[in-house]
Amino acid sequence: MLKRLGAFCFFALMLVFQIFPPRVRAGGEGLDVPEPLKRQVPLEGLSGISLFFAKTYNENLVLYAIICTALMAVVGIAIAYVTDAALKMMGMEVGKIEHKE
Repeated sequence: MLKRLGAFCFFALMLVFQIFPPRVRAGGEGLDVPEPLKRQVPLEGLSGISLFFAKTYNENLVLYAIICTALMAVVGIAIAYVTDAALKMMGMEVGKIEHKE
């Protein structure tokens, strides 16, 4: 009995997945494609590293994203090492945790 109920639910679910997708696509053409945002960072009054990041953001968003991701990883590693050193100076044991099941 339970096996038949499971088979019926499986076939009913397959039927639902076969019927609904065409109905969902039949909604019409949809809205117009929005125009891309042309957001630019003003460069007046910037110098040094701020100017570098602003120019990179304005000229190449992919390179800006890669630089920011790498910079976040470096900062995270630096914070981890500083925290590790501070905990060792306080006398706490730091290291990898061994998980036992």
